[in-house]
Amino acid sequence: MTYETMRTDMQEIIKAHGMQGHLIRQTKTTGSMGDTSEVGVSGYTIFFIMQDITKKDRQIHEMGLAIPGNVKAFFYHQYPDSITGNGALIIRTGDMIKDKNDKWWRIEKILGGRKAQTKEIFRVGVIKNIGLDS
Repeated sequence: MTYETMRTDMQEIIKAHGMQGHLIRQTKTTGSMGDTSEVGVSGYTIFFIMQDITKKDRQIHEMGLAIPGNVKAFFYHQYPDSITGNGALIIRTGDMIKDKNDKWWRIEKILGGRKAQTKEIFRVGVIKNIGLDS
């Protein structure tokens, strides 16, 4: 089985059993003196799966991230333009996500990519409900 097949299989699982969301990323333009000259926002469509943090998630507990309002999330290794509608995207800490229930989440920590044959197949992170519900 090739890593492309593994990626495709994982993406199909995320799309079929997860949910579609809208990721918001703040962008900052810096002036010639190092000052912030402009702050903007970019939006992307993504698919992801949320899962409660369990006692088996030792790494998350050791990092102090197993607190009420936090959940584990599974993401594509990279979202292509055909999904995002706004260019290719790799999720990162600080991105915000609005889920299908209009709840807002912030990516608190990327726990890393899960790899096979040295190629990243999918990403796991911890997201926090930030209470901006509509």
